[in-house]
Amino acid sequence: MTMTFVEDFYQEKKAYFSSLTTDELISKFNREVGNTGWTGSRGIYLAALNDEISERKIKGTDLIIKGGRMSILKKVKFVNNQLFAL
Repeated sequence: MTMTFVEDFYQEKKAYFSSLTTDELISKFNREVGNTGWTGSRGIYLAALNDEISERKIKGTDLIIKGGRMSILKKVKFVNNQLFAL
C-alpha cells in the first residue's frame, strides 16, 4: 500500500520529533507560539508535534494540551521534566 503525501509527511515529522530531546521538542513548540499563518502542511506538522509531546511523560502538559488538542497561545519552559508557563 502506498502512503499519501499527508501520511508520509506526518510520519516523517513524527520520526523527526521522536529523535529530539525534550528540550529541543519544547523549543520547536515555542517557535510556533504566536504564529497565525496556516497551511495544510503546518497542520500536519503541528499534529505530529502534538502527538509526540502527548506521548512523553511530561508533567504540566495540560498547560498546552487540553482534550488532546494543542494550544499554541503561550510559550512554556521545561525544567526537571515539567512544563511551566512563561
